[in-house]
Formats: sequence, structure tokens, C-alpha cells
Amino acid sequence: MDFLTNFMERLTKQSGSPAARTFNRQTRKIERVQVNNPETLGRYQVLPINSVVTDFPFISGKVRQILMPRRRLDESGEEQYYTTWINLPSFDFYQMKDATGRVVSSLTAEDEKLLTSAYSLWEEVYSEVDGKTNYMQVKDFIRVRNITTFTGYCMNFWKFGSNSRTPDRQNFSALFIITTKSFIQSIEQNIGDKSAMEGGDQKWIEKVYNNQLKNRDGFLMFSINKDRNAAGFTASTQHEIGRSQMLMNVEIPQEDYDTGMDDAAALYLGWQANSAEREKPSGTRRLFNAALIKEACSYLGTLLSAIRAEKASAAGNPIDVMNIVSSVSENYFNNLPPLEPRHTSEATPAQTPEQTQAEAPANDSPTTHIDPLMGSQAPSGGSGFGGGFGGFSTPSFGNSNFGGGNGTPF
Repeated sequence: MDFLTNFMERLTKQSGSPAARTFNRQTRKIERVQVNNPETLGRYQVLPINSVVTDFPFISGKVRQILMPRRRLDESGEEQYYTTWINLPSFDFYQMKDATGRVVSSLTAEDEKLLTSAYSLWEEVYSEVDGKTNYMQVKDFIRVRNITTFTGYCMNFWKFGSNSRTPDRQNFSALFIITTKSFIQSIEQNIGDKSAMEGGDQKWIEKVYNNQLKNRDGFLMFSINKDRNAAGFTASTQHEIGRSQMLMNVEIPQEDYDTGMDDAAALYLGWQANSAEREKPSGTRRLFNAALIKEACSYLGTLLSAIRAEKASAAGNPIDVMNIVSSVSENYFNNLPPLEPRHTSEATPAQTPEQTQAEAPANDSPTTHIDPLMGSQAPSGGSGFGGGFGGFSTPSFGNSNFGGGNGTPF
């Protein structure tokens, strides 16, 4: 299948319209920009990067999330506890290329069964707490996101409401995470409009969507702002071509690209991806982490049983859901066997941006914390179970390190 046919088919599918690079962890990290808060809403001028798996930049789908207690061993052998959001993304995040170059699911039949079971348990918990109606009450432990994610090099960014010609920020690589469905729909509509202006020719798309690090001829402009008439956000997009002179001196840093910019799904999953396959070339990796999903299923099942038991004993009276969640979290590990000690030499290299952001930020302590399940360095800090565990720590998923964090200046 040629590039344009593949591109348009995937765009139509993700918008809802009818109709060999190794993934070694690098010390350099690209940013994880969630375009959903005052610091990140605004207008972006971006050079998108295509996925080495799909030859298409965007991944769109539903991501179910549960805030889950986890444990780790420090160097003294003591168990430490923290909480983190566990992602249960749609099947579209688990794709690879087979030996013939075809895009296929990277999930085995057993993987699909396990992930479907996790979806089912999540849905049952969400239903028991009436998550849609009680969103504000339960969003700090269970939630769902419909996202579009992709990587790119942002040449210029203007914050929402800025009337200045001077950008608020320039020249940084990022994994963009957008939570409005209108974004991918706007991409499709603008491509249709632009193609009509080009006499029906769609060859121009390759000038915007490619993996060239320099000598580009086109770019994507997009704006994400608050919807003034409803909850959520609105998106508008525009494709510019014939800009080779303007882009003559623009180059995506090779070291940024080598962090895995050609595999947005792997960057999005981050530490939650299957670490056993990280040395394989991008596009051939099986990202599904069966051990982590089994752990999520165990916790969801325990939580579901506790909520149903409390409802039964309440005999129709209101229940305190957050109190149940807190109690289950604090007692979750009581009936589990102790963790097996690990040597610090078994730790993998530095955390990914997702690990640093989705969990708790690491401090400068010389003590190395090892996550026995992931086999990787676990973050220091985070919420413990003693002394005011109460609800949960502030969910970091909604925040962004947009204001820096990788040394990129404004």
C-alpha cells in the first residue's frame, strides 16, 4: 500500500468519518505535552513525525485509567508504597510490522484476552460508582480519556490569548497528547480543503508528514483552546506547504529523534510498555506488558468486590466511595507475599519522561529504588500509605512539564 492510500485510510478511520531504529533508553528526553491546561493551550507550528509502524503520525483511541497502589524495594530491602495511574489503552496502541512489512496487532490471543478482561473490570468499577454522573467525585481514582497523540518538533508556540508576534516558546521536540476529538476531525477536513485547492492532488501531504530531519517544505499549524460554549476544548488546524525557504535552517535534532520519536505509542506507554523488548528495532516490538495488566486486574477485582460489598451492607443508602478506595489501597498488599529482593545492577537506565511524569518525580537521593515488577528504577517520593494517605496524591497525568524540564529554553 502506498503512503497516500495508507495515510488517508488511517485518517478516515481515526477521525470517525464514514467512508530500524532500536528503542534504547536515552539520557536525553523529549517532553510530554498535554494540551489541556492554561500553560499548553494555544497555537503550535509543528513538523510532525510519522510512526515507523504505521507510516502515519497520529494514534487515536480510548485510554481507560485507574490510580493504583504499587510497591517497590529500596536498597535496604524495605518495601515502599506509592500510587500511579495505570493506562489501559485501546488495541490500536499495540501494533507492529511483521516480517513482510504488514501492520499487524502485536497482541497474542492470550494478550487480547487479558486486556479485554482488564477493560471489563474497569467498566464494572466505573459503572458501580456511576463514573459518568459522578465524574468530579471519582476522577481522582478512575477516569477515561479519548486521546490523539503524536510526536513532532515545535518551531513556535503562542499561548492562548496571546496577541504578540513573538512566540512564547520555540524549538522543542515533544510527544503531544490532545484530548479533543475535534482535532483529528479538523485534520481530515483541512486536508480535504487543501487538496481541493491543489486540484484534487494529495501528493502535497508528504511534504508535511514525513520523517525528514531537515530540508522540509511544509508544516502543521494547530490551535487547541477552551470551548466557550461547552465543556472541553476546540481544535483548528492548517497545513502549510511551499515553505522551503522559511524552513531552510530548521533541523530536528538527531538526538531527539533517537529517543524514539518515530514510535509515539512506545513513548506514550513509556515505562508501562514491555521492557523486555526495548532492545528490538522500533516497529517490531511487542509493547504489551502482561505482568502490569495482570496486576491492574487484581487490583480492579479487589476494588470491585469491596464496592459491591459496601453497597450491599448499605441497603440502598449512599456510600463513601473514596473512603472505600482509600481503605482498599492501604490494605491491598496485606495478603500478598513479600517482594523478592533484587540487585541494583538489574535496574535499567534512567526513567523515561512518562515514568517521571506519570508517577512521582525523582529526587536527588543517592538511594536507588528498584521496581521489582518492571525491573527498572522506580521513582523516589510519591504518596505513601501512612500519615494522611487519605485520598490520593494529586494526579500528575493532568499536568505537564511544558515549562521546561529537558533543558529547552523558552
